Amino acid sequence: MSSPVIYTSEHAVPALPRLGLFQYLFPAEPVFDSSLPAFIDGIDGREISRAELEDEALRLASGLRALGMQRGDTACIWGLNSLEWVRAAYGCLAAGIAVTPANFAYEPTELAHQLNNSGAKFIFVAPDLVDKFNRTRPLLERAFPDTHVVLLSTLENKPFPTRYRAVAELFGARGKAEKFAGAQTDATTWMCYSSGTTGLPKGVETTHWNLTSQLQACAVACEPLGPGDKMIAYLPLSHIYGTTNALFQPLSVGAAAVILPRFEETNALRAIEKYRVKHGLIVPPIVITLYNSPNLDKYDLSCLRSVCSAAAPLGPDLIAAFEKRLPSVRVTQCYGLSETSPLITALTRAEVDAAPPGSIGRLLPTFEARIVDADGHDVPPGERGELWVRSPSVMKGYHRNAAATAATMAGDYFKTGDVVVRSPDGYFRVVDRVKELIKYKGFQVPPAELEALLLTHPRIADAAVVGVYDASQATELPTAYVTVREAVDAAAFDQEIQEWVAARVARHKRLGGGVFVIDQIPKSAAGKLLRRQLRDRAQADRDARKGTGLKAKL
Repeated sequence: MSSPVIYTSEHAVPALPRLGLFQYLFPAEPVFDSSLPAFIDGIDGREISRAELEDEALRLASGLRALGMQRGDTACIWGLNSLEWVRAAYGCLAAGIAVTPANFAYEPTELAHQLNNSGAKFIFVAPDLVDKFNRTRPLLERAFPDTHVVLLSTLENKPFPTRYRAVAELFGARGKAEKFAGAQTDATTWMCYSSGTTGLPKGVETTHWNLTSQLQACAVACEPLGPGDKMIAYLPLSHIYGTTNALFQPLSVGAAAVILPRFEETNALRAIEKYRVKHGLIVPPIVITLYNSPNLDKYDLSCLRSVCSAAAPLGPDLIAAFEKRLPSVRVTQCYGLSETSPLITALTRAEVDAAPPGSIGRLLPTFEARIVDADGHDVPPGERGELWVRSPSVMKGYHRNAAATAATMAGDYFKTGDVVVRSPDGYFRVVDRVKELIKYKGFQVPPAELEALLLTHPRIADAAVVGVYDASQATELPTAYVTVREAVDAAAFDQEIQEWVAARVARHKRLGGGVFVIDQIPKSAAGKLLRRQLRDRAQADRDARKGTGLKAKL
């Protein structure tokens, strides 16, 4: 057998200190002016300086310890982006408590799965999600005493009456941060939940070493930011893209993140103008929204120099059109996964003109890559194949799921499931996906989870879910094919099932591509679902449905 073809980064590998994440971000001798803003609320203008963030984190750590939380325990944070979300996260880091952030759109069964699987003993919850959390409590394997449920709110806007305290009410005396060194940095500090192609979402165990290595690599290969610079952060901090590249990376280079609860066009444009934002993280649907926005010319956005798109490919035609509307901006792309902390490749503003169209950039330092065929053999240079990578940023594994961890590894290489092509000068481009995951606006939707849900409906006999691409939104839409136990009116049944599913899952898992009734789900002789065949049909059916004027609800 021939030797593996291993691609390395064109960038030099930086120093990779074995420190805990909190120590890395707040060294004993500060690197940056402690009075610089660390986070800014893009709606009301509140700021947290670097010094205030460190002080409040150490005081919150004391409060958590006083409630019995210990190093190595796990806490959940559940809510939209906010300064209180940030405070909770850094307080947990200082206390040596692992964070498992939950998608704010989760329904009780989805949240219960994450809380049960992660072993979380504490939860920070947004005030508007308290009722939903209370409905989750009967589904939990362990009790959460009221002292272990804390609101992501200020004392001023804390809802009354309530039996739960606000974050600031936990502040104790300034304590010391837990320290991690050497092999201790292999401890899990963050645990996002990522959907696999089968079963329920899995906890991705991300270690201190994973994240500090990623931040060191980003400082070398990502869009340069420095003291005083600002970036806009409306991607969910609960998603690894928002976690690493908005919650941690700006702070690591002395920049500030302007936090918004979510993307809302006017608020985003106003914040970019007001705070003179230099850089932004986006996903393709936001590019389309801004490109078509009648409000774009109402704001002075000349400060914005670059936006980096990830989570799904962005076509070169759309990039060119967007840059024409905002001549000061260059659109770049990066690529990664929850399991790689997340970035594997990145493209900077300075590299755009040299890169082939559609490029996701070059390997970050610390990453080594192979491109292999279906049999695991390395393909010749320039040919397409699945991307395998290894790096200090590759996860520790899936929490309590050794079988899933083993299935996604080939020796010390992580199998991304994405098919790529590499140019002679080191630029990568994603051309297909081995995985069956549906990518809806940056979120991963596992078909198997929706199929299992659909099969619980009394009128459905069999079901299959695939993603169909919708160019108007630059995203895939979950689309269901079902067989039924009795004759139905197709249009009425489509609406019925969409509404039924929407009441049971988070927004990104809704059947935005519609529900189609067919005679038989296509399967192989061995009973394996022929998903590619179904995807081809789904695209044709969607095009036909558009022609009739029928639209699936999003």
